[in-house]
Amino acid sequence: MLKLIQYNNSDNYSKEGLTPNEASEMIKKGHVNWIDVEVTEKEFVSEFVRLFNIHHLIEEDILNIDQLPKFEIFDRHLFFTTKMLNFNQEEGLIVKEHLSVVMCKGLLITFQEGMPGDDFEELRKKIMLGMGMIRKYGEDFLFYNILDAIVGHYVKIMEKLRAKIDHLESVSLADPTFDVMQSVMDIKKEVNLLRKYTIPMRDALSKMRVDADHFIKDSSVNYFQDIADQINYLITSFETSREMLRDLMDLHHSNQNNEMNRVMKTLTVVSAIFIPLTFLAGVYGMNFHYMPELDSRWGYPLTVGVMLTVATFLGYYMRRKKWF
Repeated sequence: MLKLIQYNNSDNYSKEGLTPNEASEMIKKGHVNWIDVEVTEKEFVSEFVRLFNIHHLIEEDILNIDQLPKFEIFDRHLFFTTKMLNFNQEEGLIVKEHLSVVMCKGLLITFQEGMPGDDFEELRKKIMLGMGMIRKYGEDFLFYNILDAIVGHYVKIMEKLRAKIDHLESVSLADPTFDVMQSVMDIKKEVNLLRKYTIPMRDALSKMRVDADHFIKDSSVNYFQDIADQINYLITSFETSREMLRDLMDLHHSNQNNEMNRVMKTLTVVSAIFIPLTFLAGVYGMNFHYMPELDSRWGYPLTVGVMLTVATFLGYYMRRKKWF
């Protein structure tokens, strides 16, 4: 439910299962203190607000798990809220979890919605093993790594959706009768969901880079620019994917029209062959008394032979013309 990670350039410490009061008492100066909270119940959040003197408006934003990504700055705290997104392989759907980040000098608190798993296992591993530069910098660099992990999962989801679009395109070209509409609508829904949270995150990040110079050191500014570049790449991918989905829908409609034309063409050819046969059958179906062919011994086989000859000739002629 609550995990405390403390580190600096020379050592690190991790402790789970703490209460908010225990975590507040264990805060160390000269260390980066990361408190990861896996629940957003009002009583729990209110206790953090009281212990760390967090503004009450931040408390409201933490509890509002339905809001879009946003950034706010207060006298002592920086607040950033967004969504962690992951792709559920079994159901083929995007699963979202609300995340709020509160940062001040030497301290960073993350409030997760409480769903199983998160995007930070690799980050925790880097801290514990001293990998990379994570332990050489302060809480602003930890904040960057948290956002980078979230946006990295956005990119992975987008790549999976692009792969699904490419697969649908290949299937549609190989089998024109394949119905792709439901799959296209499902992917479009997932792309729109990803876009729904990415664009507000870009706006919040842009605002933070301008207004949060008191919290973000100059040495970390370029790292946040890297996140902005990834988000811009995502937004470009959204537009490309939507164009590809529109092309798939157009291809599907074109395949449907071609299939309908093929069916109508077949019916037209059959009708054209039977028109003269119907004419002959109609002529000899008239009950006039003076019809010499009616009394002829060879009248019936000759009529049938003429009908077969006409049908064969018309079929051969249409085949030569490549009408079917």
